[in-house]
Amino acid sequence: MIAIYGGSFDPVHIGHLRIAEDIREFFSLSKIIFVPAYHSPLKPECRASAEDRLEMLRLSLKYNSFFGIDDIEIKRKGKSYTIDTIKIYREKTGYYPSFIVGTDAFLTLERWKDPDKLLSNCNFIVVGRGSDTRDQVNNFLKKRFNRSLNKNREIDPEKTGIYFFDARRIEISSTEIRQRIKEGKSIKYLVLPEVEEYIFKKKLYRG
Repeated sequence: MIAIYGGSFDPVHIGHLRIAEDIREFFSLSKIIFVPAYHSPLKPECRASAEDRLEMLRLSLKYNSFFGIDDIEIKRKGKSYTIDTIKIYREKTGYYPSFIVGTDAFLTLERWKDPDKLLSNCNFIVVGRGSDTRDQVNNFLKKRFNRSLNKNREIDPEKTGIYFFDARRIEISSTEIRQRIKEGKSIKYLVLPEVEEYIFKKKLYRG
């Protein structure tokens, strides 16, 4: 069973990688597919190009055979809507894929394209961020979508559900990394060395 990890990855950092590995182990997933967005509809345009973000992902994921990349949204260009990607994976696999998302993004689900269709076509693995809690996510689901979090850790690919994952919280953000580069500060240990080298070689995020 696979999970899809969507996002801008502008840039990909240690937090993305460690959380993905924790999720893979916890839910016994066979693969996690990173799907970089061409342009996330609810975010400003990415600072790095799609090609640079894709290359930084390749550099970061080459060490883990359980991780993969799908550039489907980059090839599609325009605004990247999760429902479009999920529909393709539903047709391709024949079961309900799992989609990894942080609580900060999940709590804006009403603003996503076709949120009800999303809840009917995939499982969500909601990752605890900041001070967000399981109860906060559960209350949001009940109030807005008349749904509740699944209580068990077994993801059923034949059904849809929402699972809360809170084993580890790593407070690293791509925003912080971009700001540190702009201010001439070190990003060592926030990204892999290969990504750090790539960023400075290409002079990304300096302006």
